[in-house]
Amino acid sequence: MAYEPEVLCHCNPRRKAPRWISSSRANPGRRYYSCVNVMNGDGCGFVQWYDSPLPKFFSDLIGDLRDEVWRLRGQDNVPPVSVEQVEECRDPFVSVEPTVKDLQDQLKEKSVEIAALKGNFEKVVFIVLVFVFGVVAGKLFAF
Repeated sequence: MAYEPEVLCHCNPRRKAPRWISSSRANPGRRYYSCVNVMNGDGCGFVQWYDSPLPKFFSDLIGDLRDEVWRLRGQDNVPPVSVEQVEECRDPFVSVEPTVKDLQDQLKEKSVEIAALKGNFEKVVFIVLVFVFGVVAGKLFAF
């Protein structure tokens, strides 16, 4: 309850609401304020989130990790994680790896193409300069 500025619930009289940490599957680790009497079941129903919501991927990941820790500690009220669930979590990372490799290869190819074009551009500029110099020199020395 040592936080500022204080957040008050809707009870009469209004009281400072404690800040709790959610252990729900949908909002793991997310902090919120709730009526001090919520544990007794006679509170005013006040609830206000302190933290903004996590993206679904991260909340699922945190929930899965928490469930696995509980399972390993012997708390059998958590169902075991299936192979399919592990594969679901790993798939986004596996599919990103080839994409990054492909992009790196494309970048190398484009760098080689740019170097070749730069060399061609320099040759064209040199030829144009020689031509212009020749025309100017021809006009100067032609009587």
